[in-house]
Amino acid sequence: MGVIQRQGFKHSIVNFVGLAIGGASTLWLYPLVIGEYGIFQLILSAGVVGMPILALGANTVAIRFFPHFQDKASGHHGFLPFLFGLFLTGSLLAGSILLLSWDWLIAWMPSQKASTLSDHLFQVIPIACLWVLSSLLSIYSFNFKRIVIPSILLDFSQKITVPILLWMVYSCWLTLDQAIWGLLAHGILVFLGLLYYIHSIGQLHLKPDWRFFTPSLKRELGRFILFSSLGTFSILIISKADLFLVGSLMPIDNTGIYSIAVFLAAVIEVPTKSLYSASVSSVALHIANNDLEALESLYKKVSINLLCIGLLLFGALWIAIDDLYSIMQKTEIVANGKWVFFFIGLGKLADMASGLNNYMIVYSPHYMRALVPVGILAAANIAFGLYLIPAYGLMGAALSTFISILLYNTLSILIVWRKFKIFPFDPHTLLALTLAFVVYLLVLIIPRIHGFPILNAALHVGPYLLGLGGLFLGLRVSNDLNDLARQLFGKWRSFLR
Repeated sequence: MGVIQRQGFKHSIVNFVGLAIGGASTLWLYPLVIGEYGIFQLILSAGVVGMPILALGANTVAIRFFPHFQDKASGHHGFLPFLFGLFLTGSLLAGSILLLSWDWLIAWMPSQKASTLSDHLFQVIPIACLWVLSSLLSIYSFNFKRIVIPSILLDFSQKITVPILLWMVYSCWLTLDQAIWGLLAHGILVFLGLLYYIHSIGQLHLKPDWRFFTPSLKRELGRFILFSSLGTFSILIISKADLFLVGSLMPIDNTGIYSIAVFLAAVIEVPTKSLYSASVSSVALHIANNDLEALESLYKKVSINLLCIGLLLFGALWIAIDDLYSIMQKTEIVANGKWVFFFIGLGKLADMASGLNNYMIVYSPHYMRALVPVGILAAANIAFGLYLIPAYGLMGAALSTFISILLYNTLSILIVWRKFKIFPFDPHTLLALTLAFVVYLLVLIIPRIHGFPILNAALHVGPYLLGLGGLFLGLRVSNDLNDLARQLFGKWRSFLR
């Protein structure tokens, strides 16, 4: 995949280093500050869930319409200031909604949560806005095949900042309120850093060009912005409502327990972020050029690549899950998230296997057709959560998210098939699933050594990764993975010489 493969590989390295830092924090720090960690996660999630309204669809407009605006000589016809204008409009809209619904929100939440939200509101709002602005700049840079530096500034730096601030809270060097101000300072620095980076690559064009906005372009933008705002908000509800429902319906410590399990599951989707970030502009370009052959090739490659990597990572983590929890602080508390990891991990695996279907719908002329069913699924996720959380606790929240993600991706695959007549799966998909299941069953035969969790995990995870990875490469389940392995082996041989 050329540039996409190289950028995706570099991006994966950055994310894996960040996850290593986050993993160490999850094992030895976050359980010690489980309540404070839960509050941090609620604050940081506000920007993620609020992005469709705060950005007013600018996050998807930045990719979908860039081919129409692209012209460096004219500063891309004022595309970046237009995106900032969408954010400003969305922020005013979101502020009005928050003001009108504030009394209802406070009345609905338990008194402890309501008090926490009220006490930190003037920090939460700017943190959310800065995250949205920084994400918008990061997405804008994807159009120029630049994903590594924005990832370091936006994601990697947060993985370092959060544990540092929480360690200082645990050590009584900072109060929780001061640590939240630290999150705000980090958000400011990230935004300024991304602005400087885009300027350094010669793409910071801030002069508007309103003459470029023809009546037909305005109508098309208006329809897409409406869809993008509502559709993306619905998708986020499908995948993110669980954390807010846990945070609203259960004690604050459960939010921390749930967040730790979700972090472990996030390891599975590291390659997803990398390949999606590197592929999304190509999806928009292929659709704009009506190049269905290139689109299908990219669709199938991303699907099988992510499925293979997802099976390796999910299987390895599930095999070692008891050992991972046993070496964490406050094992008896945090281990309640075991089945949260299982269902969230399965949801991420289903998402990875589905490939680029969501982006193919969003960046196609058929995007409006997906709005109603996606909205129905979002409402269903809330309904599932409200029913399953009281009945099954943390596992109920994860189960509701898994069901919603599975239904959403099934629907998306059907929409892509109907409109483009292309499908992400082929015989290699079934082969990958079968190999993973067989290797997993064989690994279970290996005796477990109780009392030595790290050794026990190594004795089971090692054979699983080597066995399944060897079969994937030997049977050429994914040509891209074989090519990558050959390149890495060649570089290793050169290094040894």
